[in-house]
Amino acid sequence: MSAVAECTRPPHTEVASASLELRAVLPAARQARTFTRQCLRLWDEGEELIDAAVLIVCELATNAIRHGAALLLAERGVGHGPDAMITLTLALQPDVLHIEMRDGSAVLPVQRTAGQGDDCGRGLMIIAALAESWTAGRDPGGGKWVRARLPRTTGADTV
Repeated sequence: MSAVAECTRPPHTEVASASLELRAVLPAARQARTFTRQCLRLWDEGEELIDAAVLIVCELATNAIRHGAALLLAERGVGHGPDAMITLTLALQPDVLHIEMRDGSAVLPVQRTAGQGDDCGRGLMIIAALAESWTAGRDPGGGKWVRARLPRTTGADTV
């Protein structure tokens, strides 16, 4: 994946960021997971953070594809469109990893409680369980963003 080349940390700093824009199709979730894993490994992050970040990115990407892109296309009155895009941004700071997903729909996500037999409805609950916090908002230029904050250290690391 050529976008991984953007995952470099400037010398002598603990701050790094990377973005990846993808067509809003289901295989994009896999690309977003791969991009996240490769960036965090290049940034020398631990496997615990990487695993949590990859799961959060997977849920955010899947929601953006299934809900955000579908709602955008419905708003435009089309059933399918090649222009529906999602954008993943990772921002690594000294104490926290910020994960952001953007899509073109202004409809904000709502956390729900999925029933035992439901195929979906658990993504935001998973994000809430893994992340320090998550939030969503409308972009003034159109669409929305959903962000999650993931601490870089765990309680075991801060003895």
